[in-house]
This record gives sequence, structure tokens and C-alpha cells, in this order.
Amino acid sequence: MRMLAGADGTRETAPVEALPTAVPDERVVTTDVTAVDDDGTGRGPRSDRWLRVLCHLAAELPLVVFGAVESARGWRPLYDNADLAYRSFQVFSSHSPLVGHQMAVSAGSHAVFGPGPLQSWILAVPVRVDPAQGALWGGVAAAVVAAALAIEAIWAVGGWRGGAATAGCVLVFALVRPEVALDVVWNVWFALLFLVTTFCTALAVVTGRLRWWPVTVLAASVVVQCQAAFAPPAVLLCLLAPLPALVAGRRRLARDRFGWLVAGLGTGVVVWAAPVLQEVTTRPGNLTLLVRAAQSGPTIGTSAALRTLGGATRVLPAWVRPLPTGGGLAQFFGVVAMTSGPEWWGLAVLSILVAVTAVSWRTGRRTLAALSFLTLLAAIGGVVTVASIPRAQFLVLGYLGAVLALIGIAVWVTFAWAAAEVVVAGLRRLRGDGVVETASPWVDRARWPAAALLLGLSAWLIATGMAQMDGTAPTLSGWAAVRATDAASAAAARVAPTGAFGLQVEGASSTEPLAVETGVAYQLATRGFDPRPTTAIGYPTFGRPPVGGPTVVVVLSGPGRTVHAHIRSGS
Repeated sequence: MRMLAGADGTRETAPVEALPTAVPDERVVTTDVTAVDDDGTGRGPRSDRWLRVLCHLAAELPLVVFGAVESARGWRPLYDNADLAYRSFQVFSSHSPLVGHQMAVSAGSHAVFGPGPLQSWILAVPVRVDPAQGALWGGVAAAVVAAALAIEAIWAVGGWRGGAATAGCVLVFALVRPEVALDVVWNVWFALLFLVTTFCTALAVVTGRLRWWPVTVLAASVVVQCQAAFAPPAVLLCLLAPLPALVAGRRRLARDRFGWLVAGLGTGVVVWAAPVLQEVTTRPGNLTLLVRAAQSGPTIGTSAALRTLGGATRVLPAWVRPLPTGGGLAQFFGVVAMTSGPEWWGLAVLSILVAVTAVSWRTGRRTLAALSFLTLLAAIGGVVTVASIPRAQFLVLGYLGAVLALIGIAVWVTFAWAAAEVVVAGLRRLRGDGVVETASPWVDRARWPAAALLLGLSAWLIATGMAQMDGTAPTLSGWAAVRATDAASAAAARVAPTGAFGLQVEGASSTEPLAVETGVAYQLATRGFDPRPTTAIGYPTFGRPPVGGPTVVVVLSGPGRTVHAHIRSGS
């Protein structure tokens, strides 16, 4: 694709500043001096401001629409979302969490949690203001900010074409993975949205805009603390993004005086202080337990990971199909299909990205080189992520593998742009052209088709999401469980004793008692009660039920029927 390309002879958008020295190389100078639709401040010309607003509107409006519809339908946090919401509720208390969400793994007898509480900090104020739905609208607000930062970062690099391409990629990702937009609270989807921000701000950093690096540090930290499995791509993008800019931009480095570095390191210290404090004050610390859990058994391995990369980057990528759902057997075969791509193509993708990076850099196409470099880092990180998944948890690849959709999109954008550069260079050589004009009429006219395409993708995403609104994606368990949770919470509150008590939910399988139990426990806890779910998975978050203490039993007799709650005395 050429959406990110400049309009000068090199099709690049490197730092916008005139060099005070002599002109050694015409191609490099046009790269440094000329930026498409950029006046040097990151603001495009006045005629492009409408398109800038439209890029944000197209990419972010679906998130707001979905959040509003779910709120009107009575959304409540259940399952993992209840755990996330409760930890956010605890932030402004004496039990403020130092770690992240509870994970579905353990290290011996120890529960394992996400690396850090950053998501809980982000949602803390919304959840305190509105315990019932604060996690929802707080998550939507965070997702909108993540998308906005991504668009602004690439707009600073590539002007309107960069902003439009980024908005389009965000919409394509949400179209193939609507779950991400429908349940922005869940830590996995929350992390993926901020991985987009990490990639886009890292591209701004690579192209010499080093002041974006603190934002990259923050976004990457959100990714890692929400989902440890996504650490490889996020960490690689964050730590290595400044290196090319440092190598190529000594004048810029001298001018910036390392302020970006101090701000970035300071941001890292702040957001990682709580996990480090927990690690050094607890034996064993949570970070140690995470490492132990990751080393507890054989992993999927590099070969399967390369096949997964091959499947995600082939002509008809695996991620265009929905995530595997249904029963255990259906999920198994769905996940197996994700690892059935050609391994040789996975290796070829990595090799081609290396070649594109090297050739683009040598020929002065610095922005293409930067994009290819970051895509290579993300692809390597994705391979490491998949390869490190324990075989015993093979099915989690169903949702963790969604990171390959982002990587696949980045790979094909890079390949398309590189191919376009080859074609254009070949045509120029045939015609004997020298340096071309800085703007072509067809480029100017492309604004309107780009705007129409973005509006079409946005409308398509809204229609797709609304069609899935009745499913389990918005709530992790279905609206029947949401309605049962509200009724069960009201019934339990009428009989709940003071002090700690056990909480047990029984009833029809269609309402998923475990989902209702977590939702009821959260609602009661935010009302000042001390519920302790009797299901073991709830112990690390809410605490163990008191031995010999009372238990509130909630009976779900079926949809549309009265929910009954009573107290069962301890033995």
C-alpha cells in the first residue's frame, strides 16, 4: 500500500527539518526536508483537517456505539470481567492491588496473576463512580484513547495517508475480530488495542519523533501487564524503536537533549513500581510465579509458531475466519487450523521483511524501512508468544492467537507498500525520470475515496457488531446470565449477613452459575458485603469462605422465574 508513502521522490516522510549543512545526497535531503501534508508540527494543512477528524470518527465511533448499546441493555461484569472490575474497585482502598488480573494458571499451590495493575488503575475512577457499569464505559474511553493515539502518531509520520491507513487497519482488525470491539473490558482484548498503539507510536519513534517514546512505554506496559503472553512483541517494539532514530539522527538527538529518554524511563518506573514492590516484598513474588508457570511443561514450540505465522500471512489468512468456539472438540480443531499454515512461508515472511528493511534503508526510503523493521519485530515477537504457550493450554491459542491478526495486517501493508515502490521505481527507470514533483494530482484526489472507504468500513463494523450483540461476546457469558446476576444480587443482598460469608449459586446451566456467582460476588462486594464464592476459582480474588461460617445460597430456577436466596448455616 502507498497510503503511508510520501509524495516526494523517495515516497518518505522522515523528520521535517531543513538541514543546515551542504546537500550530500538529493534523495536523502528530499526525505528530510519534505513531508507530505505536514508543516513540521504534526498538523496537516487546513484542507486536511476534515479528513483527520473523519479518521478518528470512523475508527472510534463503533466503540462508542457498542458501549452505549451494551449499557442500555444492562451490561454487568461477569467471569474475568468481574475480577477485573473488583480489582479496579479496590484501587482506592487499603487493599489496592499490586498485581493484575487472576490468570487461569498456577505455580504449584500458588495462584498467578497478571504482571501488573495498570488496567485496574485506568478503570479505577470509572468503577468507583459507577460500580455497575463503570468498567464498561471506562474501558470504552480507554479504547478510544488507544485508537486516537495510534492515528495521531502515524499522522505525524505520514500525514493524511498515514492517518487514513491506520484508521483503516484498526477497522479491518475489528471486523475480523469483533470481540475486541464488543468487550473492551476483557484484559486480552484491552491488551491488543494497546498493542496497536504501541506499534503506531513506535513507528513515530523510529522515524525520529522521539518524544513519542514515553507514550510507547506506557502503551507497551499496558499490554504486558494485561496479558503476559503479549510481552515479546510489545517489549521488542518498545525497547528497539529508538535505535534506528539514534543511529540516523544525531543532530535531532543533540537537539532533544535526552528529554524523551528521561520521560520514558520515568514513565516506566511509575507504572512498574507496584509489581516490583510486590515482587521484592512477597516470597515468592508474582513475577517469579509467572516465570515458573511459563516453565511448568513443554510448549507448543517454534515449528508450530512458524506455521501459525505462515497461516496468518498467506494470501487467504487464517484470521479471516472467526475464533474457534463451541464444544471442546470444535475448539480443538479450530485451534489446530490456526497452526496449519506453511512453515516455509513463515520463515520466508521473516526473510522478506529483513530484505525490505535493508533495501529501503539503503535507498533512502526511511519510513518504509521503519515500518518493515517494526513489522519484523512484531512478527518475531508473535512467533515467540505462540511458541511459548504450554501444550497443556493449547486451546488458549484460540484467543491469544488473535495477535497474529494484527501482525498479518502489518505484514501485508508492508509488502503492498514495498511492491508499489518497486513498480514505481521500475516505471521511472523506463521513462528516465529524475526527481518527481512533490505532489501528484491523483494523490490529492485520493482523499475523497479514502474518506468514503473509511466510512464504509466503519458502517460495516457497526452492522457486524450489532449482529453479534445477542451473543456471548459483549458479556463473556450471555445476556441471560446478566439478567440472572441482577436478580440474584438483589435476592442475596436481602439475606446476606454482616461479615464474611460463603456464596454459592445453583441452577439451570443456561444461566451459567459460575458466571452469575462471580457477578453476584462483585455486586455484593461493591455494596459493602464480604462475599466469598465457594467455587475455588474465586478464592484468590474474593478470599476463601469462612470455615464453619454461613453460606448464602442463590437458586436459579430458570429464565423468567423468581430467583430464590437463603442462608445455610455452617457446620
